[in-house]
Amino acid sequence: MKKKNDLLASLRLLGYLTQFGLSVILPPLLLVFLGWWLCDRYGIGIWLTIVLLVFGLISSGCSIYRFFKIFVRETKDEPYEKNRPDGTDSDENGKGDRDDEV
Repeated sequence: MKKKNDLLASLRLLGYLTQFGLSVILPPLLLVFLGWWLCDRYGIGIWLTIVLLVFGLISSGCSIYRFFKIFVRETKDEPYEKNRPDGTDSDENGKGDRDDEV
């Protein structure tokens, strides 16, 4: 059963990586081609292509941010445990220090 879960996790990460490449490359390219076509068709000027390129780069940046949030969440080994390794609870400040120790 563990092999099946490992395979599914690997395939999921492969899907994320494939999607990452497409979501980074396609928005700027499509918006630049759209801007170029609009400028050529209506004689607007190069400024529209530049504005659309900036929007495409912002969109790619957002995709990268979302990808890394998902990637970090998927690759975490185990959640943080509140207990110490010796089985005792840590104190309220989370450092594990006891007040009676000096």
